[in-house]
Amino acid sequence: MSVAGVLLAAGEGSRFGGPKAVAELDGERLVDRAVRVLRLGGCDPVVVVLGAAVVEVPGADQVVVNPEWASGMGSSLSAGLAALSDTVDAAAVTLVDQPGLLPAAVRRVLAAGGDDPAAVLAVATYGGQRAHPVLLGRGHWAGVAELAVGDVGARPYLAAHPADVVEVACDDAGDATDADTPEELAGHGILRRIGAGAGSAGGALGAGMAEFGAFFGGASARAAVEERQAEAFRRDEQGEGEPMDVDLDRGVVRIRPPSGPASTG
Repeated sequence: MSVAGVLLAAGEGSRFGGPKAVAELDGERLVDRAVRVLRLGGCDPVVVVLGAAVVEVPGADQVVVNPEWASGMGSSLSAGLAALSDTVDAAAVTLVDQPGLLPAAVRRVLAAGGDDPAAVLAVATYGGQRAHPVLLGRGHWAGVAELAVGDVGARPYLAAHPADVVEVACDDAGDATDADTPEELAGHGILRRIGAGAGSAGGALGAGMAEFGAFFGGASARAAVEERQAEAFRRDEQGEGEPMDVDLDRGVVRIRPPSGPASTG
């Protein structure tokens, strides 16, 4: 199965105060972060649709500039699907302003492709609510593009084909909440969230656990995570302090009581 990643990143960010594609979180542009999520989630190629801000995206295989970006998300989705080659069976669609989305969610939705990926319609759910990624088999692209008008994407097409849609629960595989303002984006800081969670767990880790950025922290933070992961295993084996688990793909640190099950920090 060949699944492309299609990242919609063309908007002007009117509520945000500027294009979100070039906004940064934890030292990384949102567009680069989202490309990395799709790539690590198993998408190849990865296509980025830009509009209000046209920039280089080194991690993408192709950048498509949507001249109709101001008309809304629908035209960007259509442009992204139209850019895909004949060898692609399905497209996993994500949005640039969902920085809490993790590769684990992409992989889980891609797994819904089954034996006939060109016919698949799958969508991630969080708390029972549909969000992204959305997996669109090639056989549906024309219909999706026809109904993707204004500031809506695949939602009308999915609503029109309820029997064909596979919902994939991703509650434990990331967060697809939009960041519509700079304050909301700041609240998505994975390094800060993990550091705060670890500190509130009562361990001796405190603010220093902010380096457990895992996937979202970039290469240097990931190296630090791997070093601490080795330390966690050693402490666990020797019974020193509070045992820790680190999930590099999900960006999660768990503090486990010595005799109890893991709990998410």
